[in-house]
Amino acid sequence: MKKIDFYREIAKLDKGRKNNLKLEQYSTDIDTAYQLMYFIDYNVGIAGKTVADLGCGNGILGISAALLGAGKVDLYDIDEKVVYTAEQNIEKLHINNTKLIQMDLFDINEKYNIVVSNPPFGFQSNFNLNAFIKKVKSISENVFFIYKDNQEIKKIADKNGFSIYKIEDIKLEKTLPFHKKSYYSLPIVIVYKQQI
Repeated sequence: MKKIDFYREIAKLDKGRKNNLKLEQYSTDIDTAYQLMYFIDYNVGIAGKTVADLGCGNGILGISAALLGAGKVDLYDIDEKVVYTAEQNIEKLHINNTKLIQMDLFDINEKYNIVVSNPPFGFQSNFNLNAFIKKVKSISENVFFIYKDNQEIKKIADKNGFSIYKIEDIKLEKTLPFHKKSYYSLPIVIVYKQQI
């Protein structure tokens, strides 16, 4: 899929507006989704693979995988409101090889060819990154997620046999009452472990 076609399709998605501070929800912007998904496609290929999008939010990463030819995509989120938004987005783009599952990611038992995620960065929540990494490694041998670029993630990645790839900053839109600017730019990396 050409970049312009990817952007055109993803731009149709509803971002959802009722963010939960406790769950540290924010939308993945199109540029970040493009960089992450094409990084995955280049490294392990997406076409025909089974993909799990963990903490799917509005579904941007799982929908991107479907657009890039994934054989099956399961989108997981614990929040009923964002699952509804993702469902509406899937219908809007007429995607039929996806399944939405309202579930805590720590309860997933199925295995996938690829796991993709934009997990909480730990700004407002006590998200346990070590437990997350342990869980995703049990679900797939090919794990890709984005995270804030700092020394903590570099240490945790190294300790768990993950690699780091620097990409352009994520643009976080104003979604919570205490946000003063219309958007924030945050340095991020792709954290990944792939089957060799």
